Amino acid sequence: MDAKEFARFFGGFSTEKRVKLIATLAEAGKPGLSLIDLSRKTDLSVIDIGNSAEALLMMDLMNISVKGENKMLFLNFGVMSKLFDEAYHTFGKGRFVRLEEARLAAEAADAAAAAEADEASNDVTEKSTPTKS
Repeated sequence: MDAKEFARFFGGFSTEKRVKLIATLAEAGKPGLSLIDLSRKTDLSVIDIGNSAEALLMMDLMNISVKGENKMLFLNFGVMSKLFDEAYHTFGKGRFVRLEEARLAAEAADAAAAAEADEASNDVTEKSTPTKS
């Protein structure tokens, strides 16, 4: 997944309303929830859900189906799984281990430079201090 795709998919989490919808639908599982049930569980109006759901549908993070007279909303667990798997492999633990190693190496280099500077200033102080004979 390239940067543009990550930005597009993670854009689905860009508002509190969308995050509420995603979290509630994830909790509901594969059967999903009707628009009315989703409204009750999230305390969002049907209009708010419609606006947020439209964006999530366009990103393929959510799907909709009609059962009888009810519109059922559910997460696209395949896309969600792929998104987080790809993010983990691209930005996850392995990457953070490398970043931590780099941070520790930088700290060690800073400490060594500080020690050298301290030693150099001690040499200058010793040379400039008159000795008593």
